[in-house]
Amino acid sequence: MKTLFALVLGAALLTGCASAPTAPPDTLRIVTPYKVKSLDPIKQGLWSPEWGYGELLMRSTETGGVEPWVLRSLEPVTGTQWRLVLRTGVTFANGRVLDSAVLRTVLERHLAENSLVKANLPGATIETPDANTVLLSTSTPVVNLPSLLADEQSVTVFDPQAQGVYTGPFTVSKLDDDEMVLARNPKYWGGPAKLAEVRVRFVPDGQARLLAVRTGEADIALYPPTDALGALKGATSGPRMATASQTLQQLRAIPNLKRAPMNDVAVRRAFALAIDYDQIAKQVLDGLYRTPKGIYPDVAPFALETQRTDIAEAKRLLDDAGWTPSSAGARVKDGKLLRLNMITYPQQPDTKAVAVAMQAQLAAAGIGVQVTEVQDNYEALKGDAWDIGLSFDGTLGYNYDPIIPLRDFLTSQGSKNFGGIADPELDTLISDLRKTTDENARTPVLQQIQRLISDRGYLTVVAQRSSAAVVGGAFAHYRPSSVLHHVTATTQAG
Repeated sequence: MKTLFALVLGAALLTGCASAPTAPPDTLRIVTPYKVKSLDPIKQGLWSPEWGYGELLMRSTETGGVEPWVLRSLEPVTGTQWRLVLRTGVTFANGRVLDSAVLRTVLERHLAENSLVKANLPGATIETPDANTVLLSTSTPVVNLPSLLADEQSVTVFDPQAQGVYTGPFTVSKLDDDEMVLARNPKYWGGPAKLAEVRVRFVPDGQARLLAVRTGEADIALYPPTDALGALKGATSGPRMATASQTLQQLRAIPNLKRAPMNDVAVRRAFALAIDYDQIAKQVLDGLYRTPKGIYPDVAPFALETQRTDIAEAKRLLDDAGWTPSSAGARVKDGKLLRLNMITYPQQPDTKAVAVAMQAQLAAAGIGVQVTEVQDNYEALKGDAWDIGLSFDGTLGYNYDPIIPLRDFLTSQGSKNFGGIADPELDTLISDLRKTTDENARTPVLQQIQRLISDRGYLTVVAQRSSAAVVGGAFAHYRPSSVLHHVTATTQAG
């Protein structure tokens, strides 16, 4: 699939174009659609490890695991207690030492104000036996604590006595509605960063981000629209496409069970069966995505094949549920057309292309679709004026852990249960999973969960991809991070 913009970009790559003056090699310029609104460590703390001004207790790696970050070690003491040992010499950007007393305050603040941490650390108590050690106890086992502490929305490490002060290799020297400027932190405990400065501009329009790289106004464009990437595949000079090593990003279709017609399990199952996943990945998204076979990527050892395309079966389910064909195209029941309001959002421009393709695919089963673009998909999903919400949310998160996404998106008390799922059986299975300390014993529970989700139509993964970026100039060899650590102390030109 190619747009006029993609064709123009392809022609520009062949003919060349005037470029803006290049930046110094120790300055990196990035354009991204996601705006950092503040330095609040609880509400906006997730941005700190992404942009290198903050860190976490544990770190997700590009090779598929987690490791200590500001911690030196993390070990279970009992089934409900863990020992957290800090690295020696970790300081905040203002020079204050991160010791166990400070970490205790940080943890207590997150437990009081961060819904994710509170939900996943039930009955947490904290002890500090020495200056570098914290003992974290919970009322029930938290078997996924290493992954939880590597989650960017979990325990961000900040100075509780100074607003906006973190431990990362960079500090924020400027933040407004248009731009964030990062400066090298001369007091960084891990040694000086390779870059002196990082300039991050917030540019919501995907085509404008790509043009910024093409004209030399930016070095890296994150979250590029797929319909323009085809012209960059295989490029050896000028802007080119770069992808991350792991396939963790998933475009999910979230059904709204709080209102008709998605409160009908037959409609939800028919919806999933009527989608041509292969066509979306290979044709609509130019082969830059992978076809999902279930809710988990193939790299997960417990993944099951629970998704398929079967229009005939979708029609049969709707027939049996009383949804009859009508002259208007969409099926009808009790005088109401089977028509869904599907929401997309501009920060992820591929959502609109996919929604339009699904509109045609679902029509073959008699399911009508209206596509609506919203400015903030999470805010829209908190409301009730939608039937299907498209959202990029990995079922393994960016820390290779299935437990947190299951807990947050699919349990009745989940903080991101936008669709209003209230299933006691699913709640129990996920609760059991969270208490199962034997990793091998988790596999059958995870597989039972996958079958239940499929049978009841609680979630559909429409497509999956690796993180992509358009890169150029001195940073033409930059590779996007699978775990969204866009800038680190080792990021450099060349």
